[in-house]
Amino acid sequence: MSENIQVQKDSSYVNQVTILFKESDATRLYPIFYDTELEQISDIQLFEKKGSRLKKIVHVKTHEETVALDYITSSKIKMVEIPAGMEVTLIYLISCKELMYFSSLHFFSYNQIDTLNYQIKVPSAFKLIHNTIHQDSLPFFAMDSTITATGATWNIKVSPKQVAPDPLQLLGIYKNMNVPLMRTLVMPSSYSKKPINYMNDWYSDKIASKQGLSDSVREKIDALTAEAEEPLQVVNILYDYVRNNFKYVAIEIGMGAFIPSLANEVFLYKQGDCKDLSNFLTEALKYKGIASDLALAATFDHINDCNFPSLSSANHVISVAYIHGETILLDPTDPIHRVGTPVESLQERTILIINKDGGSFYKVNGFSPEQNEIYYELQLEIDENDLDLNGTFDVDYKGLSSNYLRRILQDEGERKFADFAETFYDGIFGNQLVSDVTHTNEADNLHFQGKIAIHGKTFTDGPSKYLFIDFLPRLIEKEGRETLIAGTYLNNPYHKKVRVNIKLDAPIEIFTPIAHSFEGEGISLDITLKAKSNLEIECTYDFVFDHILIEKENISKTNEILQSFKEIINAPIVLKTQKS
Repeated sequence: MSENIQVQKDSSYVNQVTILFKESDATRLYPIFYDTELEQISDIQLFEKKGSRLKKIVHVKTHEETVALDYITSSKIKMVEIPAGMEVTLIYLISCKELMYFSSLHFFSYNQIDTLNYQIKVPSAFKLIHNTIHQDSLPFFAMDSTITATGATWNIKVSPKQVAPDPLQLLGIYKNMNVPLMRTLVMPSSYSKKPINYMNDWYSDKIASKQGLSDSVREKIDALTAEAEEPLQVVNILYDYVRNNFKYVAIEIGMGAFIPSLANEVFLYKQGDCKDLSNFLTEALKYKGIASDLALAATFDHINDCNFPSLSSANHVISVAYIHGETILLDPTDPIHRVGTPVESLQERTILIINKDGGSFYKVNGFSPEQNEIYYELQLEIDENDLDLNGTFDVDYKGLSSNYLRRILQDEGERKFADFAETFYDGIFGNQLVSDVTHTNEADNLHFQGKIAIHGKTFTDGPSKYLFIDFLPRLIEKEGRETLIAGTYLNNPYHKKVRVNIKLDAPIEIFTPIAHSFEGEGISLDITLKAKSNLEIECTYDFVFDHILIEKENISKTNEILQSFKEIINAPIVLKTQKS
């Protein structure tokens, strides 16, 4: 497969795509995805290989389909029929009127491609800059460039990485794909060595006509904030107003994925996607005298971070406010985000703030495990008649550790959430019976409490009592699997503390505390079982997980600890009955 990309002097570009199909016994359909807003497909030609020459196939069969996805309205697929029984070369042109849309080169493929060639020709009026991610996963990569008085030509040859096909990926929607990709930006020579400035100025120019508020909208904003005395109060009022009264709707691809609708229209129809809602919120804050900007961002499930000025770097738009020298991130598509905390999906990611100073990258901080504490306390007692363990449990979630549950509460409402919580903690405690589960929801703490009945975990055999502790809360609550795979998103780092106190039905001999410790980079587990007295034992564990994703750097140690934890809690604890 080859792509020859020619940048035009009028800021458009043309891409000639050539694909060689090896002989096949069956007819195939080759899909060409394109954006009807910006791109035009033309000159579709097929050639049959006859020895060393190509013979043109006169009748090329094609048909077009609309991409049937609610949140994409501007994309179509042109299907080209590839005949059976011959080697076939397909050639077609993609013309695009917006140079900024040339934002990436894929070094991965959904088909089996032996060799992928790119040639990029850039006239001297423009400069090409690039950045490649995951290049180390390529079997072969070579690049060279030739610069003349009239321009530059770049030649790139790779053996692409093959990945499983997914229509969403073809449309630029990636889910934790660690695949090689070159991000590109072609900018006027006048911006040489200033790519961030160019990206900033281009976006500022595109959104200028979408900003500004009408008198009626300003009146509504004044009414909403009439009682506010401090800037932070204004931010919270307007932020909550947009999130509670505006409906999130789907996106378009192309420029529709980044350029917002008119701010007044967003207010009128009370709906929009991330760029629309963030643009309106930014304009509302500016009207109230609060400095605010838009920012391009890449969420956790995007193919790369937004640390390079290219449209391919971002899949999200947020609003940024500045109060007393503090940068405050606002994501109106996140209904549970609290002002002053990190946007959960952007933790440790970079955003490109679009501002009057030429734009700037900003690294989003994340919460530490200590800030995201999960604390369990169980008070249990062995029933001397049936040897069941009965008692109560309390759980506290601090920081962002509760967000997984808060989102369900937001979506389901109080009544359905109560049923969910009971089922949820049944699973957390190894399918034991929980009841009377209640919760209190405060800004900085989500608290649960309930009763628990644990059956079949204690046995008496002469001088010994056997206790199984496989009812301990699992280490990773939102993942019930015992082995995790790379790409698993765990939302937040956290520190999980579990304290279980068990009152016995008969005295035991005091024993030396039993301890297990495991540690890796950013992850640790400490488990302790000890006798507090001859009638009471305590089982505790501390699990620290300082990651957001399961990746190749942490997957081995994470699964090792999960397996070790399982082995420990599945093994019986032998307690010696105290001699009278």
